[in-house]
Amino acid sequence: MTLTKMVDIHCHILPETDDGAVSLEESVAMCRAAAADGIKTIVATPHMFDGVHTTPERDAIRRKIAAVMQAADNCVQIVPGGEVRYSYEIFQEAENPDSRIKLNGTSYMLLEFPFQSIPPNIEMTIFQILNAGITPVIAHPERNKRIQQNPKIIADLVERGAFAQVDAGSLTKSFGPESYQSAKKILEAGLAHFIATDAHHQERRRPILSAAVAIAAELVGEDYARAMVEDNPEALIHDRAIPFQPDVDMDALLGRKKSWFAFWK
Repeated sequence: MTLTKMVDIHCHILPETDDGAVSLEESVAMCRAAAADGIKTIVATPHMFDGVHTTPERDAIRRKIAAVMQAADNCVQIVPGGEVRYSYEIFQEAENPDSRIKLNGTSYMLLEFPFQSIPPNIEMTIFQILNAGITPVIAHPERNKRIQQNPKIIADLVERGAFAQVDAGSLTKSFGPESYQSAKKILEAGLAHFIATDAHHQERRRPILSAAVAIAAELVGEDYARAMVEDNPEALIHDRAIPFQPDVDMDALLGRKKSWFAFWK
């Protein structure tokens, strides 16, 4: 499978911004690695409102994007975004038409949960976010301990209008067997809509998608795998409806065997 126009919607490529690229030189090296892998567009997603890193201002994000693209000879396109931790700031930011939390200024937002828990009343919060005109894309649900234990949580959120983004490193087993098994279930159940690098550095957690896409193709077929890195993210950055939304298979998600009756219906 040849992939030359992939879009990476989750990447910590901005230099000296969060726990991602430590320098302009590293950002440039990441750009070149991404371009060589077939990635044409990267959404820069610095951490926002996570209580650890300083949330960058919109203009600072754009200045850094311009500097990186120039230094990397525009080998990839970089557009602004953020990895937004679940917090009350979401609703303040949602009122701003040029908000930092929007991916490339669209109606989509990359929403991160704590890795050990699910926020209380999350279904109502998802409804409120959608009501504010923003569609949440849940970042790496397969790495969340609660979702690993109870994958129906992500099914419920998708049913309510959210989308799900799986990390490439989960499929390549970089995050361990639990994240891989969780990612596998989410894909096979038709609940994954994007694969992204969640890249942080040049040498580890690299901006590479092709290896994960090859694994995804073995699990769910080439059309679905390609859609998660080309068709769906391309639609997202242009604020269009997500075109590839497979039917949800709850039996696959929950590890249930289909009965003979189900096969003969």
